Amino acid sequence: MSIEALVKVAPPPVGPPTAFAGPWEPIEAELGVTLPQDYKDFARLYGSGSFFETVGIHLPTAQSRHIRLVHEARVICDDLRTLDNLPHALWPEPGGLLPFGKTNYGDYLCWLTRGRPANWGVVVWGRGFLTFEAFDCDLTSFLAGLATGEILPEEFPDGLLPCDQPFAPYAP
Repeated sequence: MSIEALVKVAPPPVGPPTAFAGPWEPIEAELGVTLPQDYKDFARLYGSGSFFETVGIHLPTAQSRHIRLVHEARVICDDLRTLDNLPHALWPEPGGLLPFGKTNYGDYLCWLTRGRPANWGVVVWGRGFLTFEAFDCDLTSFLAGLATGEILPEEFPDGLLPCDQPFAPYAP
């Protein structure tokens, strides 16, 4: 899916102060993967911020290292490596989980990097039950599904919706 579905249900801010339009090559070289186009569109249109005051997506050049994509991918993968019986390999292993966001509750959002980037699914690791839940959709479809209530990971709070402002940008 493309970013249009997300834009319809959670409009991006006008002139987001922390948007990132590239260049993508240095980021992708550091990660060792090509990133999905819907993520690049998201970074360009939304910048850094939170969905439903709960879900944050990491960006390549965020001012805070705690929401910077490469830094947080390393930190989160190191955290996940402490778990027993992981159902998936972790980045930088080919086909492994590559973290791209987190919630205020300590849940991690990851891509399952199997196949072409356009086909990467979303996996949520829930800190509460220490479980992995897979969704067969891309990042922007996942976020749009959260906004419409069509997707609600088991670990997410029931009161996520309704929300007056689905996306709120962080100040620069």
